[in-house]
Amino acid sequence: MKYSIIDISSNSLSAIVASAEGDRTEIVFKERAAVSLVRYLEDGKLLPRGMDKLIETLTEIRENCRRIGAERCYLISTAAFRNVENFEEIYDKVLAATGLPVNALDGATEAYCDYVANVYYSSCEKPVLIDLGGKSMEICDLSETEKEKMLCLPFGLLDLYRKFIDAIYPDEGEAKKMKSYLTEKFDKAGLPGKDVYKTAVMVGATNAAMYDIYADYAGEKPADGVKVIRYKKFKKLVKHLIGGEDRSRYVLNNAPEKIYLIGSAAVVLKTLFKRFGVEQIIVSDRGVKEGYLQLILEGRAEGKYLDLQTGVSGGSEQAAAPKKRGRKPRAAKADDGAAMSAPPKKRGRKPRAAKADDGAAMSASPKKRGRKSHVALPAKEAAPAAEEPAEPAPMPEASAADGGEQS
Repeated sequence: MKYSIIDISSNSLSAIVASAEGDRTEIVFKERAAVSLVRYLEDGKLLPRGMDKLIETLTEIRENCRRIGAERCYLISTAAFRNVENFEEIYDKVLAATGLPVNALDGATEAYCDYVANVYYSSCEKPVLIDLGGKSMEICDLSETEKEKMLCLPFGLLDLYRKFIDAIYPDEGEAKKMKSYLTEKFDKAGLPGKDVYKTAVMVGATNAAMYDIYADYAGEKPADGVKVIRYKKFKKLVKHLIGGEDRSRYVLNNAPEKIYLIGSAAVVLKTLFKRFGVEQIIVSDRGVKEGYLQLILEGRAEGKYLDLQTGVSGGSEQAAAPKKRGRKPRAAKADDGAAMSAPPKKRGRKPRAAKADDGAAMSASPKKRGRKSHVALPAKEAAPAAEEPAEPAPMPEASAADGGEQS
């Protein structure tokens, strides 16, 4: 059976299609469309033209998933819509136009999905997961298994851009102010300092774009399929992005749709890497969509979906009872069927499997018809489509208070 997951994020819509047969799950299709929905926010509400753009893009992606042979399609939203005031209106219009119910993930669930997708990397030495979004940041200790230990900070790269950057990239003064702000936020969130983490696992579209820019700048390629960033060379890249004359060439050649986020991302990552004193930096191909799918397949979550073959909605916001995990987490396969890259294992540690509560039922409050769909999760648990280079996005318009606390 083939499943598809579509994710609405702050500056893109992305999808995966996975074939699930027995214990084997293989990603057979990926797609990403650069759509900056935050540009269509005004006074905390998504404007009608933003809804039209969302529905138009969702329809195209849904049909692509159907043509690939996907049977069930789950639509999830993360930080982009977490505090949108007219979410229920968005939910109703998207459902009416596309048949897709929106499963709204809260911050803890978003971080938990990141964790579930990347728990394999707990075999590394002292690993920490970092996912930088436009409206939130997820930072997870991969040696932990409790959902409550997964951190989601309620501000993201777009908030930093609006608060600190006047042009496209930060200058030295803006970068310094941003670093001070980040240090204060990280201290308040209780992030540890050095010697707690040794390996950083970078997750998400912006971190993937950052790797592409780094690889171009440093002249490096993945070794045996594993994407690695060397900290000393990364520091030189950050300096170049802040003051280099040809910095835009690297961004436009590798991630034009991220041009307004890369400067902020570079400063955030350098701040975190230095704070933690990491010795190894790995870029993962798995994120929220893969984690959400894994929870669905294992029966630890049950969201609403559209049957792409019949056009009938199904599923429930009521989550299933968690299952015991009897086997070690497996890495998903890449589009060509080859195993997705995994980091080299460190001596003396075994991969930690996430624990599940034995028989504890997951529940969600019943909701009225037409309201948003939330997915309840347990507190504990044990050739991609070719994308044409996107045009550089227009400069994002400020649509919320620049205090950076919106999620």
